[in-house]
Amino acid sequence: MKKFVLIALGLLAAGISATAGEKTFALATAGEVDAAFAERVRARLEENAGVVVRPAAALAVEPGQSLEAIGRAAAATLTGADHSILVLVRPTDEQPQGVCLPHERFATLNVARLEAGADAEHVERRAVQEGLRTMSMLLKMAPCPFPLCVLVGYEKVEDLDQMSGNYCPPCLDRFTRYARDAGLRTIDPLAADAAPAAETASPAVD
Repeated sequence: MKKFVLIALGLLAAGISATAGEKTFALATAGEVDAAFAERVRARLEENAGVVVRPAAALAVEPGQSLEAIGRAAAATLTGADHSILVLVRPTDEQPQGVCLPHERFATLNVARLEAGADAEHVERRAVQEGLRTMSMLLKMAPCPFPLCVLVGYEKVEDLDQMSGNYCPPCLDRFTRYARDAGLRTIDPLAADAAPAAETASPAVD
């Protein structure tokens, strides 16, 4: 009986593995961006978006290098298991707030611009907000007109502090659908919460 149960579980696992998304977003840093800050941003992006965001290797920034050039260098490091890459950049000179080129599979965010008039907590929140926005752009989602959504338009970086820190429910549903269509690996919070309980119970099975 145990043998048949193990075979059945193996087939079920294989079926789930075959249908589950295999691609991920990657997140890298370029220039003098604190690694702990980047990891906190990565973890919050993964939690809020419900998709896997893997940490990628840091990149060096050359003097005068544009955000586009940095993004292309980052995109060149993508593996076959990556959908696209988001880069937190501290450039060596004045640069735009960010660049997102979905057809080239990268987005770059200028951390120095996000620091304007903000303490450390607000800089991190802004980076997460902009990360969520650019991840949706990389999936070619449209902006949202709903004021209580991170995808609503804004004019100044300070406006982010008055905006939502996450997608509105319809945009989250849309993001999840786009992510699955793109083959991205999604995170099921209910399954994650249930996993420890299952592991604890398994030794008691005779």
